[in-house]
This record gives sequence, structure tokens and C-alpha cells, in this order.
Amino acid sequence: MRTVLQALKDEIDYPFPEGKLLNRIIIRGLEPDDPVTEQMLLGKAFLGAKADCLVELVFAPNFSEADKSISLPDRDSILRMANSIYVSIGETDKVQGDPTVYVGED
Repeated sequence: MRTVLQALKDEIDYPFPEGKLLNRIIIRGLEPDDPVTEQMLLGKAFLGAKADCLVELVFAPNFSEADKSISLPDRDSILRMANSIYVSIGETDKVQGDPTVYVGED
């Protein structure tokens, strides 16, 4: 039977430190060794942990491992995916928009 930890590893699909996965699982109130269910996969806690991990990937240093790397366009796509998950679970305060630059006086 698949566990919450294994399911999150599968969802991220990039090399990611297991310790960080475990931290996100615990922060979201899940147990890493619990059997995963459809309801859990669609729940706010699991989706939040997934989005948290995706954001960690965006801000991670550049890396290339196991024939996988994250380019700048990839980072933008991953951040959009994380933000859409946050919005879907009602965590809109975590959504990061584009920076606004003001030139001159108001």
C-alpha cells in the first residue's frame, strides 16, 4: 500500500530531499507512513504540502540531477502551479503576484 510520503514524492517528480518532504507533510498535519487514499490526495492538507514543495523547488538553487533540471521558464510554470493549488484550497495569502515597480512620484 502506498504511503503519504510516497504519494508526495510521486507528485513532485523532481529530486527533492526527503527531509523537506517530511517537514511539509508534518506541517500540514499528515502522517508520512499513513496509507494514502483518494480523499487524502484531494484534501487540503495533501494539496498544501504539494504546493509547499513546489514553491521550495522554485526557490532552490539551480541543479541538474538524474537527467532533470529546472530552468527559469520551468520555475515560472511550477510557481503558477503552486499558486493555483493554494487558491484552490483557500490559501490566497500565499499567492505571489508579479512585482510592481513605480517610477517617479505619485
